[in-house]
Amino acid sequence: MTTYRTATPARPEGDDRGAQVVVTATARCPLASHVFEMVMEPMDVHVAQARRTTATVLKQWSLPEAPAEDARLVVSELVSNAIIHGSGDVRLRLLHDDHELRIRVTDGSTAPARRRRASATGLGGRGLHLVACLSSRWGVADGGRTTYAVIPTLTEAPPCRRTTQSGTDLTC
Repeated sequence: MTTYRTATPARPEGDDRGAQVVVTATARCPLASHVFEMVMEPMDVHVAQARRTTATVLKQWSLPEAPAEDARLVVSELVSNAIIHGSGDVRLRLLHDDHELRIRVTDGSTAPARRRRASATGLGGRGLHLVACLSSRWGVADGGRTTYAVIPTLTEAPPCRRTTQSGTDLTC
């Protein structure tokens, strides 16, 4: 397992602190689990940073475009909700294995995320509805501190799993 640590300075002018980013990937198999984590202060500017960083990571992981686009929108919504309704630092965690991408956003608030009914003229209340529409499942964990969504990513048979002529399934 390889771990990379870097600071990403995407803060307002004059603020020299960077969000902490930790990327972990296993090298055993092209479809082995990949993990990405990013911790940021609850500032509006970090929503766009999380979206851009997610796009870059998913491209490096060779995710197909359709689930990657869905994931970018889900990340935007979950990080926005954590910044607006949560408390403390916001942690984004992406976990990709051979068939799904799990997105987890954690903050310090124990009040669980809830879908709200949006009014026809209101600006809010649609985020978790979008998350529900774009993911195969979503929910709340860790006593309300984490909101997660799962996006299927498998579009064809995994290339690192092969069945032999005798019917034995081989994996990397």
